[in-house]
Amino acid sequence: MLREGGEDSTGLETLQVAVNLCAAQFGSFHPQPIAAAHELALALQSAGHANQAIGVLERALNGLASSLESEHPVRADLLCTLAEIMLEQGHWAPASFVYREALDLRIRHLGANHESSLATKGDLAVVLFQLGDTTEAAQLEREAFEDAVTYLGKAHPVSSVLAWNRAQRYEDGGDSDSAKAIVAKDLLWLLAEDDARLASDQKTIRALLAERLGWDAASIC
Repeated sequence: MLREGGEDSTGLETLQVAVNLCAAQFGSFHPQPIAAAHELALALQSAGHANQAIGVLERALNGLASSLESEHPVRADLLCTLAEIMLEQGHWAPASFVYREALDLRIRHLGANHESSLATKGDLAVVLFQLGDTTEAAQLEREAFEDAVTYLGKAHPVSSVLAWNRAQRYEDGGDSDSAKAIVAKDLLWLLAEDDARLASDQKTIRALLAERLGWDAASIC
């Protein structure tokens, strides 16, 4: 997931007030204030306050673990954000364990072919490739990509991200033919798509693709 821009101090203070109000109304570890805490953590991350964001996430996760809501789906959201911040700090191995827990939760609650499950599986694959566990990473990447195309359709944002990552993997490995085949089959359509119909990650992929191909994206109608 790509995030742009920062959050000013007023926005952060407003989110903190919202967290406190939710906690006062529902209790600190009810799913609603936990979800509000997650939004605060995302804002802190965007503003460059990674350690504060981690603190918010860890408190929320610890609270959920000791409550009756320990298996609530919001836990997976917290875990994925925590893993993302870990990656930004270069902590790949710990992030892999966090992504595994998030993936397990999402599969149990949403099913293996839900968009969130497939996105998390793809994220775990990226981390495992970085750690050198190429056998499991390749299997997870292939499963996520193929299932996303089958169950979500190639026009879904998750499918586009997985297709791009897989094409990049082939290219990095010297298999340019396989990379080109994925681009042609699953990504080339982005160049002619109306900008308003694309998710942010798809717009990023389109820009990268247009640059690679020397395509003037501004001329696309």
